[in-house]
Amino acid sequence: MNENSYRKGTVPCHTWRMIRALEEDQYLKRPAVPGRRPPIVMPESLLAPMPSAQPAPAPAPAPTPAPVQEAPAPSVFDLRMAQYGDELARLYREQFHGDLAAWDRLTTLLRQSWQSRREALLAQDQRRADDPDWYRRRDLLAMAVDADRFAGSLSGVAERLPYLKDCGVNFLRLNAGAGEAELAKLADACHSQEILLALPLNTAAPQDAAAFHTWTDGLLHLANLGADAIRLGDLSLLPHGMLRMARLICALVCPGVLLMGKAPAHGEAPYFGSQDKPECHLLCRDNGALLWNSLATGDVALLRHEVEAALSSAGLFLNRLHGDSGLAWDLDYGWLRAHCGTDETAHRQYLNDWATGRFPGSNSRGELCREGKVCGTTASLCGVEAADYEQNDIKLERAIACDLLLHAFLLTQSGIPLLNCGDEVGQLNDYAYHEDAARAGDARNLQHGPFQWELAAMRNDQETRQGKQFQGLRRLEQLRAAEPAFDARASLWTFDTGNPHVLGLGRWYEGRKLVALFNFSGDFVTAGTPEGGAFDELIYGGHYDEIGHVELYPYGFVWLLQH
Repeated sequence: MNENSYRKGTVPCHTWRMIRALEEDQYLKRPAVPGRRPPIVMPESLLAPMPSAQPAPAPAPAPTPAPVQEAPAPSVFDLRMAQYGDELARLYREQFHGDLAAWDRLTTLLRQSWQSRREALLAQDQRRADDPDWYRRRDLLAMAVDADRFAGSLSGVAERLPYLKDCGVNFLRLNAGAGEAELAKLADACHSQEILLALPLNTAAPQDAAAFHTWTDGLLHLANLGADAIRLGDLSLLPHGMLRMARLICALVCPGVLLMGKAPAHGEAPYFGSQDKPECHLLCRDNGALLWNSLATGDVALLRHEVEAALSSAGLFLNRLHGDSGLAWDLDYGWLRAHCGTDETAHRQYLNDWATGRFPGSNSRGELCREGKVCGTTASLCGVEAADYEQNDIKLERAIACDLLLHAFLLTQSGIPLLNCGDEVGQLNDYAYHEDAARAGDARNLQHGPFQWELAAMRNDQETRQGKQFQGLRRLEQLRAAEPAFDARASLWTFDTGNPHVLGLGRWYEGRKLVALFNFSGDFVTAGTPEGGAFDELIYGGHYDEIGHVELYPYGFVWLLQH
C-alpha cells in the first residue's frame, strides 16, 4: 500500500493511515471524524507497557594508571663519567688500539671499585674535591719511613704514630709491603691521628691493555685500603697519556687520592701536565746533590741558578735532602763549564772524595755504592759523626749548624718538606750492615739502619746533641706552619747577597715579606740585600733597621720578616 493507491480512490484515507501505522509499527493519531467513532485496534507492540525512564548509568571509573617509573637519579660515578669518560675513552683507544672489550672491562672495574669504596672514604673524597688545594697547606710535613727499620712491622708503625705527631709529621711516606688487613688498619690509625698516608704501587709499568688493568687494579686497591697518596715510582717509565689516564681514573673513583712519583732531574715540569689536563699532583725532588755541592765548594752559584729555574713551575714538590738510594751527582755540568770552567770528571771525583771524607779537611762521612752514588745519613754527611768520634765540641757545634742549615733551606722552599726518618735526632751511619752477609754488598744500607729509639728518648734534652737537633728543627717547622709568607701561593725570588758563599731567597704573600740568607761555608761572613725597611728575625728574635749587612755564623742562616 502506498500513497498512490489512495490517490486513485481504492483505499479510504483513514484506512491507509491505519495500515501505514501497522506496517511501520507506529502509533498514529488520526484526526477525529464527526459522527463516526469506529474502534481503534492498536498493535500489540504499541500496547506493551513502555519501560520507565532510568537514569543513565554512571560511567565506569577509568582504571587507575600504573605509576610512572621515574628513571633513577644518576650516581656520583655516572656524573663523573659524563665529565671525564670521553677523554678517558679517547686516551685508552690511542694507547691500546681501540680494544673495546678491554675498555668494557676497565669501566666495569672502575664502577666496582667506586661501589666498594667505604662511606668514610667517599665523604673524604667529596670534602677534598670541594677544596682542590687541600694538599697545598704550609703546615704539611712529610717523613720517609721504612716500616721494618722504624718499628718492625706495620702494626708497630701504628703504635709509634704519636712519636711522628711529636715530630710534627702529618704526611707519612711509607716503604712497606704487607697484607691487606694490616695496611687498612694502619690507614685507619693514620686518619685518626690526622696523618696522610702515601703507599707505593709495587707493580711494573704496564705495556699492554692486560697489564694496564692489573696496574689500575693495584692503584685502586691501595686507594680503597685508605691510602691518601700513591707513589708511582720512576715516572720516566710511564707515557704521559698513561699518567693522564691515571689522573682521570682517580677523578672518577677516588678524587681525594694524590698521585706522586719521581721525575727525571731537570725535566720535572711535564709530569705535572697542564692546567686543563693535569697528571701528577706531587713530584719528589731530591736537592741533595745541589746542596752538598754547595757545601763542598762553598759556592752557591749553581744552587741559585737551579732555584731560579724552578721558580716558574706551578707544580708542587716534595723536597728532600737525599733519596733512598743515596746522592747522585746529577748536576748541570754544561752550566758549570760555561760559568765556572768546571771539568765534569774531575768535579765528580772531588765530590766523591769530599763526601766520603777522603779529601783533606772534609768532615763528611759517606760511602760509595756500586751505582756510583754516595750513601750516608744527613748527620754523618754534615760532619756530626766525625765530630762525635773526635769528641770535638767546636766541630760538633758547626756540624749541627750545618745540619740545621740544610733543613732550613728545605723548609724555605715552596712545596712539602720531606724528612728522612732519623734525621730529626741526628741518627748516624749504620756500619753494622758490613757484618750481615745478606746486606754487606749494598752500601745503601749505611743510611737505612734500625731506628735508634734510645736517641729519640733524648730529643727533649737540649744538653744533648739529639735534643739540640730535634728542638732546633722543630722550632723551624713551627715557624713555617705559622707564617703566611711560607704559603705555597707566595711569590719567590733569589737575589745577589754580595757574598759567593751566601744564598738569598725572598718570599712575599699578602703583604708579608720574608728574606732568608744561608751561609754555605764554615767561615764567619757578611751578606745582605738592598731591600729597604726594618726586619725582624724570626728564629733568634733579633731586629734589623736595615739588612744591607747581616753577619752570619759558619753555616748560619736567618729568616728576616717585614710586615
